[in-house]
Amino acid sequence: MKYKIVHDKVEEYFIKSETMAIHPFINQWGAVCAEVYERDAIILVEKKPFRIIKDTCPYYGNTYDGKKEAARINMGRMCFAPIMIDTKLDIFFFPTQSPRKDSCIWLSQPHIEDIESIDHKNVRVIFSNGMDLPIESTRAALRGKLHRAAHYRSVLMNRTTDKERERLRSRDLILT
Repeated sequence: MKYKIVHDKVEEYFIKSETMAIHPFINQWGAVCAEVYERDAIILVEKKPFRIIKDTCPYYGNTYDGKKEAARINMGRMCFAPIMIDTKLDIFFFPTQSPRKDSCIWLSQPHIEDIESIDHKNVRVIFSNGMDLPIESTRAALRGKLHRAAHYRSVLMNRTTDKERERLRSRDLILT
């Protein structure tokens, strides 16, 4: 599969359902920027990955801190909490390490098909479109983060489904 690489850097980017990963890189002036991997493109953004996450959250109706707190309330205290950006668009991301580290990669849980070991401290993340991304992590550590994100996604998606059923019942649109 061919990917369109947008060489002209963009200054503003909001995560969408096609966004699969946000990977840091150092530009020619030594600044941390982001490579955003979408289903059919790689976009260079003149922002740190964490800034993209923080700027996207209000776009979908809440702050990063609010979304982080929601994860804590629903899942308990955890390191590297997954972030629900939008349930209707099925956008759930999780950090590979501390979000405040410039080397942190953000991954979209719904887009991950598999995680393969390369060696004892590196893995390859396989995405739903066949694209892969090597990451410095053990398979067990990254799979644990993926599973926490999947569980959080499941909890919220089931709640949304339950609320929709209740809404329909209240309108007598379905029989109980």
